[in-house]
Amino acid sequence: MESTTRSRGAFVRLLLAVALVAVNLRIALSSFPAVVVLIQEQTSWSDALIGAFTTIPVLCMGLFALLVSRLTHYVGRSFAVSLALVIMMVAMLLRLAGAQLLTLALSAVLAGASIAIIGGLVPTIVKEQLKDRVGTATSVWTASMMAGAAVGAIATLPLATVLGSWNRALAFWALPAVLGLIAWTIVERPKLTPRKPAATPVRLRDYPWTNPLAWSLTALTTLNSIVFYSAIAWIAPSYVERGYSPETAALFFGLFTGVHIAGALILPAWAMRSRYRRTVFLACLIVSTVAILLIAFAPRFAPGAVIAVFGFTLSGGFAIPLGMLSEYPATTSISVGLTSMAMSVTFTIAAFGPLLAGLLMDVVDSWTLVYALLALVVVMQMPAVRQLRRGALIN
Repeated sequence: MESTTRSRGAFVRLLLAVALVAVNLRIALSSFPAVVVLIQEQTSWSDALIGAFTTIPVLCMGLFALLVSRLTHYVGRSFAVSLALVIMMVAMLLRLAGAQLLTLALSAVLAGASIAIIGGLVPTIVKEQLKDRVGTATSVWTASMMAGAAVGAIATLPLATVLGSWNRALAFWALPAVLGLIAWTIVERPKLTPRKPAATPVRLRDYPWTNPLAWSLTALTTLNSIVFYSAIAWIAPSYVERGYSPETAALFFGLFTGVHIAGALILPAWAMRSRYRRTVFLACLIVSTVAILLIAFAPRFAPGAVIAVFGFTLSGGFAIPLGMLSEYPATTSISVGLTSMAMSVTFTIAAFGPLLAGLLMDVVDSWTLVYALLALVVVMQMPAVRQLRRGALIN
């Protein structure tokens, strides 16, 4: 009985630490767009330049995803997570400098590097240390990440009012990194002995570059992420420019990120249990397309409900293929290679979505066109869904 209680206590402590670490995975991305209107009022920066500040961290997420395995080979997984949290703290505090292009760009680079390291390592640590409760841990991990995104989206603008400036509000989000580092250090301290783990770095030849199914999964996550990161960057500003107050637009943005929690928890589990999971996936894509078209052509039509449906189905469109990354590989090395391939390609390409949307607005000044093109990107995922047959293997 005492051993069981101790085991349960260790599980809860690790789960809490995982949750506090995961909160940092999207908060740097969602907090910046929440105060874009204030930044542009102060600086008159173009939409393309503003979009670049979402492009940079996502691009770095893709590039650094290729280096995570080699980093952990030398310093160990647990230490690498702690290092990433320190990097995130620095990234957020750099935003105190305000409207300085160099410091904001450096902040974006460091945030992207931190997210790549944490996102690449903690799920593996969870699988090793909580192998009998991976489902619960993964749900908590995903929900915490999405909750961080929602809090950053909703609370940053009010924080700017309370703290007196948008840059102080952005720097405030160094606090979750501090809390995550404290929790992670307490939980992982006994396990930090060998600095060099047994795992070997992923090699390029371990990536299934020539496998059609691998490319189908990669295409799905990439196209979905183009829409997601473009929406993250521009939902709030687009509604402000269409006549809504910044406070209302921030609430819409928070709603969009918040419903991702429910979508990521409900839709993948439903799809995996269903005999018709490709149909479930296609339904998500169709509903997402309809929701984006409503945002494009009828922004005044039940905006809260439309945004909620859009966020819910869009999150499922990412989480379903994400779960399949561990289903189709025939070996562990292929699994690692597939995940690295999918995430590096996904983030590297999706990073340019916000930038291109900003450029398009600078040229044609039409949110209708921007959202219509995003709807087309969702439709482009549909042919790849046909490849997702049960029982297929990536060798």
